[in-house]
Amino acid sequence: MAIERVVDRADDPILRIRERRSYNDAERWFSQILRQRLKDVIEARCNFLVVLRRYPDEPNRLGIMPTPAKLPREQLRLSVIRELVYQTIDFVRADESGGPVAQSVAPDGSIFEVQAFTTKYPHIVIERTDHYPVNSLDPSEITWCLRRVQNQRQQTEINRLIDAAGLVVNLIKVFV
Repeated sequence: MAIERVVDRADDPILRIRERRSYNDAERWFSQILRQRLKDVIEARCNFLVVLRRYPDEPNRLGIMPTPAKLPREQLRLSVIRELVYQTIDFVRADESGGPVAQSVAPDGSIFEVQAFTTKYPHIVIERTDHYPVNSLDPSEITWCLRRVQNQRQQTEINRLIDAAGLVVNLIKVFV
């Protein structure tokens, strides 16, 4: 009788056993808001989501999406929120290479650079925007946003109208 060898895939994030996260109530609420807003972008209920803003000169400061006024932001731990938003970016991005960097000058003379990155979703891109103060080679802030480049819901409605028109034409051909 042969002994079957069971391979435990402990290195696979979807199959491995994961220890429960130690979120507090505010972080639990934030994680649900983030999950819903991501879902809204994917399902075309929203076209834009600011996922993360970092301030390179202030490593203990992090900008996040707008949250309800009742969410106690002072209870959000930086390490937990940083991991949640990094997981969000990792979840949607297709690869690490980005498109060309477009540069513009703001009225105050500061520089903005924008670069798009592909995602696993054909109508969503990650836009990275770096803001450089006047005469600085280093950014003062970097923002990552999810942007829907085509509203799939509107496109689906248009496709249905085209299909209906095609059906009418075919019915006319049958009866003529």
